[in-house]
Amino acid sequence: MLEDLQLPKRQTSCRIRTIKADLSDKDKTIFETAVMSPEWPYKTLSNELYKRGTKVSDAAIKHHREKRCSCWKD
Repeated sequence: MLEDLQLPKRQTSCRIRTIKADLSDKDKTIFETAVMSPEWPYKTLSNELYKRGTKVSDAAIKHHREKRCSCWKD
């Protein structure tokens, strides 16, 4: 009965994932492309998204781009 008992995987939040969940498919693609693009400096992208009503810090963008957030962990 308890053979498959395991600790649940802890999933911490990633601001990028949270924002993507609320976007249309078209906007998700644009957003993810911009977030992962080294052509966009972190702060510049953060500021441009803020102007469009999306609040995300440059640090959150950096962590996601560097694959240090929970999105990239098993």
